[in-house]
Amino acid sequence: MNDRIIVALVLMLVVGLAAGYGASTMSSETHVMTESMTATETTTMAPPAASASATVVNLDVIPDWGGSTYDAFVTPSSVNGALPKPGTNSTLPGPNDNNVTVPAGVAVRFVITNLDTAVNMNFTGTASTDFTVYNDTASGYVALHYSEGQTLPKLPVGHTFTIPNLNVSIPLPPDTVVTFTYTFTTPAAYEYMCMTPCGLGMGVTGYMDGYVIVTS
Repeated sequence: MNDRIIVALVLMLVVGLAAGYGASTMSSETHVMTESMTATETTTMAPPAASASATVVNLDVIPDWGGSTYDAFVTPSSVNGALPKPGTNSTLPGPNDNNVTVPAGVAVRFVITNLDTAVNMNFTGTASTDFTVYNDTASGYVALHYSEGQTLPKLPVGHTFTIPNLNVSIPLPPDTVVTFTYTFTTPAAYEYMCMTPCGLGMGVTGYMDGYVIVTS
């Protein structure tokens, strides 16, 4: 009887160790596969990450955020799942805080995701600063880079990100991610806005109008 108990205990120990090894192997393989998938998604489905020395500002252009034609620049961190109270032709929508704060003298990388698919005008002029447009495709993002001073003949856009006091105007084509880097040298509150005719949200603080607050 004692021999049988000992044999049974040995068998249980062997089976348990085998199961534990198998589970750890699966866990390791799953971890490796997850890391591989994450790396693939990072390289094919998103713009490159900012350098460690740059401050990053993320803005989303969301159509009809505050009601019909009240498009808005929205900071992802301010979205809490609740839409603002819709505005009408005679009433303004609910508040939306889209101000951003950045330090002076530091390269600030803006990442603007334009979720609006409308083409509101053709942007003609020269690039005020280097910027890159990422177009979403079935195989990932295709990057189109424009250099400062480059002529932009009739580029179809839905909106612009414009800081009039600094002569910065970045075209935002429909359904794209646009990135550029800018260094603010003087602390101040700089108004940014959309210069493309895009509805009632134009000129409304917190919608197609906000402030970049540069601190010392």
